[in-house]
Amino acid sequence: MTENISWDEAVTSSGFVSLETDKEKKLIIKNIQLVKVEKFGKEVIEIQSDVVEEDGESVKKKVFNTSSRRLKKKLRPIIEGKDPTEEVKISILKVGDKFDTQYSVKEW
Repeated sequence: MTENISWDEAVTSSGFVSLETDKEKKLIIKNIQLVKVEKFGKEVIEIQSDVVEEDGESVKKKVFNTSSRRLKKKLRPIIEGKDPTEEVKISILKVGDKFDTQYSVKEW
C-alpha cells in the first residue's frame, strides 16, 4: 500500500540540512567524515555526517554536508580529533550571502 503524499510535503522535505541566513540551526551529528567529491567539474573536500537531531526534533535519514571553506574552518576546532561515531552538538548561524557569507559555529 502506498502512502498519499501532498505536494507541499514533497517540496519542503529534503534529506539534507538547509542553513537559512540569520537563523540559528542546532544539530546533533555523528558519523563525521571528510570525503573527496566532484563539484562543478573539480574535486573538493567535503565534511559529511548523519543528522540525529535538528532544532530539537529527532530526524531519520538526514545528512549534513558542506564543502564551504569558511564553514569547514569554523567546524574544525569542534570536530577534529573526536571519534567520528561520537555525537556532536553544534549550533550554526549563517550571516550574509554569496561571497560575503560568514558563519558562527558553537558546540552546545
